[in-house]
Amino acid sequence: MTEIQRMVLRRLRNALITIFGIIVLNFFLINVMGDPLTLIGHSPRTSPDVTDNTCLRLGLCARDINGKVYELDLFQRFLAYMKDFFTGNMGTSFHWQNTAVLDVIGPALSWTFLLIGTSTVITILIGMVLGALSAQHRGKPLDLATTGFSLFFYGMPFFWLALMMQLSFTKPEFNLHWWPVFPSSQEYDFSIAIFDWTNPSNIASALYHLILPAATLALGTVAGVSLVMRNSLIDVMTEDYVVTARAKGLAERIILRRHVLPNGLPPMVTLIALDMAFIFGGAYQVEYVFSYRGIGWVTIEAINNYDFPVLQFVVVIGGIAVVIANFLADLILIKIDPRIKVA
Repeated sequence: MTEIQRMVLRRLRNALITIFGIIVLNFFLINVMGDPLTLIGHSPRTSPDVTDNTCLRLGLCARDINGKVYELDLFQRFLAYMKDFFTGNMGTSFHWQNTAVLDVIGPALSWTFLLIGTSTVITILIGMVLGALSAQHRGKPLDLATTGFSLFFYGMPFFWLALMMQLSFTKPEFNLHWWPVFPSSQEYDFSIAIFDWTNPSNIASALYHLILPAATLALGTVAGVSLVMRNSLIDVMTEDYVVTARAKGLAERIILRRHVLPNGLPPMVTLIALDMAFIFGGAYQVEYVFSYRGIGWVTIEAINNYDFPVLQFVVVIGGIAVVIANFLADLILIKIDPRIKVA
């Protein structure tokens, strides 16, 4: 077995241990919020039959051999949670009654994938171009302008930027009828009875409603990509092989394309991988401001309504996505950058 193979197995082992730790800790961290039945509104004055039926339906109670309903303690719920998780049963939502957790998360994940996937592509393309231009013109007005632009939006809270975008582009400003106007909320026009991805008008509605939230996310995250790209390329530009290429008389564009960019990309791989993992966490603030019913919106609704099963699943898939993204980024970096030491 080669050193590379041993390293991959070590990383895989560590990733699996981390994922198991996430699954276990997730249950206890969510359940410290309190007793689920009390939190969702049941009190001692609630009818015993109603309480028992609700408790059984939500998987918080069981029946003994005599048919009497009893509430499961924390450890019993943990064992049931672990068994259900590894058998693919994520439980039933407390808030969205009689709806399986996967049926709640599935549609939300598709909308979040569309939103964050689109904004990530825009962010990477614009951020890499801005970063490359800044590095190429380091210290010049173009560098100062692009860096200032990046830092300006980098310091903005997402919720505030989303509100400003809503105020600016949901009605004609100053009676300027040429000013662009976009929908301020929802992921598509709710006058559509049943949304169908094969219907061109439905797709057009979804893309039209996507413009503002995707632009908000792209503006808020482009700074990170731009600054990482700029700093990475500036570091590469001081290397001996770049100085040698300049001494040979190569044009700056050739040096940038053949020597600087290929060697400055490795940090971007990790950044892109984490951005893709962000899809499973959702863009909480942006989705909630725009009432965009993705993972972030569902999570906030679940928090407000103490929906433990939904919260547990969202936290788990978010954590697992980050671990897998880091693992894949490590493998890609080893492949594209032989300078990385096997550790």
